[in-house]
Amino acid sequence: MTQLGIWAIGVGTVFGAGSLLLLSAPAAAARALAAFPRNVWVGRVLAAAALAWSAWLAWDMPMGFVDAYKQWLYVLTPLVYLLVVWLMDEMLAARAFGGLLLLVAEPVLAAARQPGLSDWRLTLVGLVYIWVVAGMALVLGPYWFRKTAEVMCRSEDRSRMAGAVGLAIGILLVVLGPTVLAR
Repeated sequence: MTQLGIWAIGVGTVFGAGSLLLLSAPAAAARALAAFPRNVWVGRVLAAAALAWSAWLAWDMPMGFVDAYKQWLYVLTPLVYLLVVWLMDEMLAARAFGGLLLLVAEPVLAAARQPGLSDWRLTLVGLVYIWVVAGMALVLGPYWFRKTAEVMCRSEDRSRMAGAVGLAIGILLVVLGPTVLAR
């Protein structure tokens, strides 16, 4: 199976599971989505994951004359984490989620560049570009998470409709992974 097929199955599973919550328990999903941006511990965990991933990418990236200073990442990464938790604690979960959306885009797009893949790969590529725009919006304005969740969960019917669309996308990706994108 190709890397893109594995990504399609993983993304489809996560997308489908979240959408299933919207579809089956819209009131609970609305409460969870409303509480997410200000959840301190989720924000700290997601920020730690985003900063660790960023530090790993910076360590792995050739940077010319800066390569001599990469050992400082061991000191700077925890320091930056502490500063982020202290100075950017307002809606940190939404900001860190946006950062992770930006970071996860690169390996998916790299997997989509493999030669010989079906044109169905563009479904995942299109979804990734939506993530990039959403990630930038969340990093710059985390209140967009709350506003989008309010619109999506304004009524139970709207939540169920959003859940049904998300579940359909998740199922499509899970089916595409081992079939069309496996070669």
